[in-house]
Amino acid sequence: MRIIGLTGGIGSGKSFVAQVAEKNFSVLHISSDEIARRQMQKGGISYKRVVEEFSGMTDDLLCEDGEINRTALSKLVMNDPVLLKKLDAITHPAVIDEINTIIAIEDERKIFSAVMVETALLYEAGIDRMCDEVWYVYAPLATRSSRLIKMRGYSTEKTEMFLKNQQPEEEFLRRSDRTVPNGEDVTESDMIKIISAYLNC
Repeated sequence: MRIIGLTGGIGSGKSFVAQVAEKNFSVLHISSDEIARRQMQKGGISYKRVVEEFSGMTDDLLCEDGEINRTALSKLVMNDPVLLKKLDAITHPAVIDEINTIIAIEDERKIFSAVMVETALLYEAGIDRMCDEVWYVYAPLATRSSRLIKMRGYSTEKTEMFLKNQQPEEEFLRRSDRTVPNGEDVTESDMIKIISAYLNC
């Protein structure tokens, strides 16, 4: 079973590419963000440690229902490399363990011809080491910025902050095996053709 790492900057449209692949091909889509989000919910494997490490640093880490306030946590670690590294040290190993478990199960079931692991932090988390190949989803910076403002409701300031903290495009291109173009003019039909060509070559 082929393991494909799908990465790219925020707003590049990784989820769109993964969803098209899952819908039209024998591909299982795994989202590292969804796994991390679930693991940080109450009862999740990362919840207790995140609360213990960060609750004293901000008054609004927890919502009224006791769940982690992801916006407050993100704001806390975004501009502090030490805190971000601490958060990553808690969450990344747990996410990788779950991805490995899913892949092992699916390898036994032999239903899918490929697994596509969607993640923005492919290299930072070491997920690239489990992949047979890496696909980089590319969209122009202006397109990514527009998507974040229109589709996620980000302010201009928040958008600029996220884009500033992204890995340089040149680094993605240097380390990836294939580039998946996903600008504003790319339709779902176009994406099906692109993915088909990459899966069958």
